[in-house]
Amino acid sequence: MRRVAAVLAAVSSLLLLSAPSGAAAGTSDGLDPRVPSAHSVIYREQAVIATPPEHIWQLITDLPGYSSWNPWVVRADGTVARGATVNVDVVLGSHTMHAQHTVLVVEKNTRLCWRDAGWNALLVYGQRCRTLQQQPDGSVLYTSELLLDGPLASVTNFTIGKHMRAGMAAETAALKRHAAHIG
Repeated sequence: MRRVAAVLAAVSSLLLLSAPSGAAAGTSDGLDPRVPSAHSVIYREQAVIATPPEHIWQLITDLPGYSSWNPWVVRADGTVARGATVNVDVVLGSHTMHAQHTVLVVEKNTRLCWRDAGWNALLVYGQRCRTLQQQPDGSVLYTSELLLDGPLASVTNFTIGKHMRAGMAAETAALKRHAAHIG
């Protein structure tokens, strides 16, 4: 009985540690993007893409279309709406992992964010935001940012961080190539 109590206490502590720290001010529905803390791990990829933001937006919100161009997120389905669920298959090195996400932000032609919603979110909070900023010359500065937070963020960075960074880089490069063909 003591062992069960100790395990429950440890799990409770982890859950408290992984509760949103630095969450954005606003609603308390758990759908506000997290603001990075001093302990967050952040990966960022950027590209200037010579096409209107509407074309890039169409690509990143057409979830079934990911399989035709995206080398990192090779399958996606769900609904792009605040609070909706998006399921993806992500390539991490030589393995493909299934992940479930909750959509946080949908600002048409500007910003799309989601966060992990699976069991692993109890130990490491993962949040992915894609931002499109139209430039004076008509091109778009595309930024993809992945924030890891929580008690196992550093461990995740150490164990699969290089695969996540490589995946983000491959996805960003593929998006730039694919958007150029439709723009």
